[in-house]
Amino acid sequence: MRSEAIDLARGWALLGVAMVNVQALARGWTNHYSLDLANTWYDVFAEYVVGIVFAHRAFPTLAFLLGVGLAFQWRSQVADASSNPLRARSTMRARYVALLGLGVAHGLLLWPGDIVSAYAVVALVLLWKWPLSERALVRWVCVFGALLLLMYGAYLGAMWSSPALPETNGPAPSFANAEWLAALAMHPSEYLMFGLTQATLPEVWLAVVIGVWLGQSEHFNTWLRDGNKSSRRWFAIGVGSFAIGTALELAASRLGGWNFDYGAWPGRAVFMLGVPFAAFGSVFIVLAVARAWTNDRFSMLRSLFIAAGKTPLTLFFGMSLVMVPIFHDAFIGWHGDLGRASYSLVAATTFFLLAGFSRAWLAAGHARGPIEIVWLRLAARMSPRPRAQSTAADASR
Repeated sequence: MRSEAIDLARGWALLGVAMVNVQALARGWTNHYSLDLANTWYDVFAEYVVGIVFAHRAFPTLAFLLGVGLAFQWRSQVADASSNPLRARSTMRARYVALLGLGVAHGLLLWPGDIVSAYAVVALVLLWKWPLSERALVRWVCVFGALLLLMYGAYLGAMWSSPALPETNGPAPSFANAEWLAALAMHPSEYLMFGLTQATLPEVWLAVVIGVWLGQSEHFNTWLRDGNKSSRRWFAIGVGSFAIGTALELAASRLGGWNFDYGAWPGRAVFMLGVPFAAFGSVFIVLAVARAWTNDRFSMLRSLFIAAGKTPLTLFFGMSLVMVPIFHDAFIGWHGDLGRASYSLVAATTFFLLAGFSRAWLAAGHARGPIEIVWLRLAARMSPRPRAQSTAADASR
């Protein structure tokens, strides 16, 4: 099942990934989301936009859509007359093993904060006992929801009771401000710390499992196809949750909670408290808006988001291929040289240029993006051949 609303929502989330990643890529990890009110007004404005609209919103949305995609892929596989459940599951496992390989290569060679490999790990664990019943999914939602509450509750208590620490000095550890060979040597440790360990976060698992749960729901699929009044309810729930989370984050910003150059203190505790509300709300807002955006208003912009959503790997890896040379000191080297507004402009420009390429690529008759083609061909080599084909091949030897 292909849904333009899903593709549009995924495209919007990929724009968010670009807007968030560029801050870490260009300035270093410990300065991520660091709000400096002494900056120019447009840099402060850009940081608020990234913080309120995209940070902690884009990746949960992508994780949720990964879960929906798993449910859709399963339905497509078992609907194929030549497939059976065992082969369908093997085919899906091969796809995510291949995706894990691409993600690891991306994390070790280009961007240590790679999230693709973390998503692949989550998908492979879920596929271990696939298909998942509704009861099992509800149980997983409860487990990961409880873990999320415990984690943020413990973090909140620790942050609230701890005094502020002095500001750290010196540049943040980042591959972008190192020589290229030194950067490659740094990649494994940074990738382990900031990339692959994202697969341990309860919010990632929770978002994926909720996505699978709704992706298997007939009510959700009916809403995607035809639309109904429940979209208003979902939108209202999303806006309410998003408003609570954003209000907490804005309150935290006044207490220094966005400044990651400081240690544990109450401002950061309030900030972390708002994250789950903002993430949950953003997913439902994006989906509701994507489903309602069916008219011709801003059709060119809509088509760019849809093209990006249809070619997510091409966009994600393409952004690294473009932005790493821009910011790495071994190449152009704009690492730490620009303000937040300029970084955001580079990220948005990169995203829309790549989305334009994807739209032209798809319009030329290609069913998938270039990286998606590589991914599926790699997965096909890993997939077990049907028994009839294996027998015929053995007989011809």
